[in-house]
Formats: sequence, structure tokens, C-alpha cells
Amino acid sequence: MDPYKPYAADTRWTFRTLRGSYEPTMPLHLWYEVNGASISDEYTPAEISARELWSRWYSEFAKASPVKVYWSIAGGNNIFEALPFSPTHTLSEDFLTHYTWPVNADTGERLNFARLLVADKQWNAERGDKGGFIQELTGWKPSPYQSLFDAETIAKAAGLDRL
Repeated sequence: MDPYKPYAADTRWTFRTLRGSYEPTMPLHLWYEVNGASISDEYTPAEISARELWSRWYSEFAKASPVKVYWSIAGGNNIFEALPFSPTHTLSEDFLTHYTWPVNADTGERLNFARLLVADKQWNAERGDKGGFIQELTGWKPSPYQSLFDAETIAKAAGLDRL
């Protein structure tokens, strides 16, 4: 495995619950949430466009740029926990509070959390992810463990005419 590239999306990780004998093997990925992205919880993509939602979000949350980015680790079977070592982590518990450190199911390599893929988010007719309007409109998503997001810079880079 190339230590400079993210793990393949189908890389399977094995870990065990710290309370019991549950030992899943599954792909894992990083899930991010930009502060204020929950504004999209009130709508569906059929009700509001990514551009309209961006405009509302920007005027309410992004003028105080930079905006915080919060991280979780996710997998199948309802695995969704705060990402260990995240600089914006505000909870007293995270993935390693509940599970052992994951290892590659095929090689035994210990997981490097920073090499997990960051999930793509969408805001379109097929899918409406929380905060997906940001990536849908600008093409931007954070790098693993990125803790701040300068919305004005990304808006300019994406050629958005209105901030």
C-alpha cells in the first residue's frame, strides 16, 4: 500500500467492540459536517437548489469565516462515531471509546485514520446529504482532519457571483 494515498474505498477493516464480542469487518470512511450545514435538514433538493441553500447558509453562518469542520468515522451496521484526534472534537467519546483500533482485514496493517476516504456529499435529484449543497455547488470537500473552511475563498474559486 502506498502510504501517501488514501485507502481504497473497498478496503475492509476489522475491529472489536470494547463491551462485548461484536467484531465487524467493513469498509470505513470519514464523514464531515461544516458548521451550520444542518440548515439543509429543513429541505429536500426538490424544494431548494444548492445555490439557494448556499446563499442562505452563507449569509447566516459563513460570514464569520472561517467555519469549523466536524468529523466522524462511518461504516455499515450503524457505525457512526466521532473521529479520534479531531481538533474540533467536542464530545467526551469517540470511535476508540467504543472500539479497538481497526486493522486491515487482509494485511493486518493498523489503520491510519488520516488516510481514510472522505465521503462525497450530494444535493441533487438522486441524493440530498446534510450539507451536500456545499460540495454540489462548489466541488469542495475537506481534507481529512481539516478543521476550518474559508467559504469566501472557496466561493471565489468556484466562480460564484454572490457570496
